Amino acid sequence: MAEGFEENAEFFTLTYETPVAVSHNRAFERIAPLLWMRAGSEGKRINELPANGWAVAGTYGLLTDLDMAGPFCAAVAAQGGIRVAFIVTDDERRFQAVAKQLPKGVDAVRLYESYLTNFRFSMGR
Repeated sequence: MAEGFEENAEFFTLTYETPVAVSHNRAFERIAPLLWMRAGSEGKRINELPANGWAVAGTYGLLTDLDMAGPFCAAVAAQGGIRVAFIVTDDERRFQAVAKQLPKGVDAVRLYESYLTNFRFSMGR
């Protein structure tokens, strides 16, 4: 025990983020750990919005510019081991179009649809 553990630990603070900040990508740095945890908490974490419109880490990918869906899906397929692809869009049709291009076994998750929908529901809308 005195020599420590091989594993690392990280602590997070759970905060409330406004729907406006989330929908305009102003809260991404605070949401980034949740995406990493959703993908299995393994490997590298994407902490910033990618300048080129997409990024791929150890077990997940993030697509913020739907015009870059082709290179993103190719990178996901090439890397292998990707479990989740987070796709930032408010357009269900475009989300489905990108999700169909992903390799089998990759779970497509639309950001930030569930967060914003839950907020609307709790506000009685």
